[in-house]
Amino acid sequence: SFVPVATGMTRLSTELGARRQKKNKYASMSKADKLKEDPLESMISDSKLTKEKMEIEKLIAQNKKVPIDPSAKNERVRDQWTFPDTRNIDPYDPTTYGYSELGTILGSHGVFGMIKIASSTDFAQERLCKPGIRHLKLKTRRSPRPIRLLLGKHRHQDEYLIKLEGIGDRESADQLRGSILYARQEDRPKLCKEEFLVADLVGLDVLIEYDYEIEGEETDTETESVGGNYVGKVVAVVLAQDMCAIPGLGHDYLEVSLSRGPSSAPSWRDELVLVPFVPEIVPRVNLEDELVFIRPPHGLLDLTYVRANKVRIKGFLPPAED
Repeated sequence: SFVPVATGMTRLSTELGARRQKKNKYASMSKADKLKEDPLESMISDSKLTKEKMEIEKLIAQNKKVPIDPSAKNERVRDQWTFPDTRNIDPYDPTTYGYSELGTILGSHGVFGMIKIASSTDFAQERLCKPGIRHLKLKTRRSPRPIRLLLGKHRHQDEYLIKLEGIGDRESADQLRGSILYARQEDRPKLCKEEFLVADLVGLDVLIEYDYEIEGEETDTETESVGGNYVGKVVAVVLAQDMCAIPGLGHDYLEVSLSRGPSSAPSWRDELVLVPFVPEIVPRVNLEDELVFIRPPHGLLDLTYVRANKVRIKGFLPPAED
């Protein structure tokens, strides 16, 4: 059988290849990558950044489009938003299909396109003062349209001043009077431990805690496996300012629909009850399991009411015949 024998040239080429692959053992002691940038080059780079910043501020003052940062990813992401259940959608209310209300535009401020807006969010500093994409619903439109918020600042109480892209004079700002500014519900603000968004609470099942008994009422054994007696579903949250005009005297309420069972959907025929959203009555909220546990005092769940439907008359009836 033939056995290959390494010649001198083959052995020499192998040694040279191994020598080329050998790393420099003094690389860790090199200071080439730790050299400071040349002072002149650093001054030039700083001046370029300052010039770009001044140009952007000039474009904002002239109400022109601000160029988008090329380093930002502007690729279109498909299937980013999920369409909600059509049974729970009100076409005239964007909060039912993925938007959170930020405030209502009151009018113009000055002659350079600044806009006064009455804030309706608890995160106004983050939602109305930081630049970014927001969504504006005009009075003549049904759905919000995306618009860029350039800047914003607090004026007094719940009123803020904002600057929107494309609005550069007083007349254009006055045309937006009565329009509503929204943000996508996916753009969640930073929350503390005991803070919740209204969109997170709506739709949760309401249960009476298993170890809590209301005087004069019996425990339902069919719902003991989920932690207590089933009450209904949260259909809305009534804010404190809607219940009391004096700040600090009221608190939020959970509007609970007393439906016919855990598997039944809320209906306008169901009775409603307001549950104060305070720790003494609502001790626990489990967002993972979509449950709210309550400790209602005696008689609270008996204070029910039915929401009246609004009837829109689109025309007059024909005259009666004699």
